[in-house]
Amino acid sequence: MRATAQLALILFSQLAPPVLLAATAQGADIRATIEAANGRLAAALAKGDAAQLAGCYTADGQVFPPGSDAARGRDAIQKVWQGVVDAGIKDVALTTVEVDGHGDMAHEIGTYTLTTKDGKVADRGKYIVIWKKDKGQWRLHRDIWNSSVPVPAAKPVGPGLPAGAVRPGPATTPVPPR
Repeated sequence: MRATAQLALILFSQLAPPVLLAATAQGADIRATIEAANGRLAAALAKGDAAQLAGCYTADGQVFPPGSDAARGRDAIQKVWQGVVDAGIKDVALTTVEVDGHGDMAHEIGTYTLTTKDGKVADRGKYIVIWKKDKGQWRLHRDIWNSSVPVPAAKPVGPGLPAGAVRPGPATTPVPPR
């Protein structure tokens, strides 16, 4: 019994390092590939090319932008990105924090900064992307991002009621904005 355990330990110690090194190398390759794809996405935004941005996604990709409904498919994703371009966003800086590959899928966690045409920071936050290898190319498959900028506090318009609030009582009349 001891001889079997020793043999198994010897075999594991000889076989495990190459397998672990191959997995580490594959992970580094996936990360580098995803970071390069992020560079192409940033270049498309700098050109204001929403169609090229949408082309970075799988055909059935989805985006989950903050304060909006999900968009599915390249046409809908192109509309989301066109809205970003029309809002004056000219640059995105993406910083990959973590990438983990799972065959033809990978997930990425990172941070972003959106900058306007005049160089002002419009937003900064964090994101998670599920990447999918599609016809040999890594594409965004699911993309969700959230702002890290605090939401401004609502201004009271009455006795402590924010705009749009409903007054308590039998007549639930909306509070008009100032």
